[in-house]
Amino acid sequence: MTTPQSDKLRTSTPERYEEMSRHLLRQAEDELDQGDALQASEKIWGATAHALKAVAQQRGWNHRFHNHLRAAAFYLAVERYRPDWNIIFNSLDHMHTNFYEHQMQLDEVRPMLESGKVFCQELFDLRTSELPDARRLSPDQEAGQASRLSTLTRQLRDEAAFGEQFAEAELEDLPPVTPTST
Repeated sequence: MTTPQSDKLRTSTPERYEEMSRHLLRQAEDELDQGDALQASEKIWGATAHALKAVAQQRGWNHRFHNHLRAAAFYLAVERYRPDWNIIFNSLDHMHTNFYEHQMQLDEVRPMLESGKVFCQELFDLRTSELPDARRLSPDQEAGQASRLSTLTRQLRDEAAFGEQFAEAELEDLPPVTPTST
């Protein structure tokens, strides 16, 4: 079941996701200043997630679930020739885990905020930059990119196919719905 808030985020523009990401980064900074590593961790992760959603939304990619965000981050890392983004994403993803597990101290979380700010800004910049010149990918990279792109577009294709299938059905030919007694 969707809520009005989840409906609003699902239909958010890339600009709205970017705005939310920036807001969460400011909140993370405030939480760190107040000594709350757990809340700061979750805000850092949230900012990262929203920055990825901004790019995914602009590209028409799925971004509803955590695995979509991971696929987007790794797809973009290969596309932009930035293998360091895989490491940065994994570190920022750990902020989400830290919120639940409290594994890191304040002095460990603070540098993650700086990494989050840089990573998010680089993602924001993607929305207005051109694609780099194409380069030859290894067979492993090609297979990985194809798999990630499939993940990022799968639900969208499935929903479209379901909509077309349903539209083609003759509603008059469906049997009437009758209540059953129990």
